[in-house]
Amino acid sequence: MTQSATRSVASEVRRLAKFHKVTAKRDSISFMATCITSLSGDTVALDTVEQLLVNLKRKGVMSTSDLLAMQVRYLKEKNASKSKTKKKLKA
Repeated sequence: MTQSATRSVASEVRRLAKFHKVTAKRDSISFMATCITSLSGDTVALDTVEQLLVNLKRKGVMSTSDLLAMQVRYLKEKNASKSKTKKKLKA
């Protein structure tokens, strides 16, 4: 099945978040995690969809394994989209 024939992961996450009244708002734990991560020399920047996934997990809507599976699918979809954009720009 092609991507156009299926719902994108991002839209699936947004639909799930809307249904469960979960927002992408970062809480104090997220800010603290970002701070600790930056102190260790790393940077982590979650986009809206990734933050929704974290918040869905925190609310108990999905398990850790569900979150990880969904994030893998999302990142693959996101990278595929970037690759297509780069190919169009080169053409």
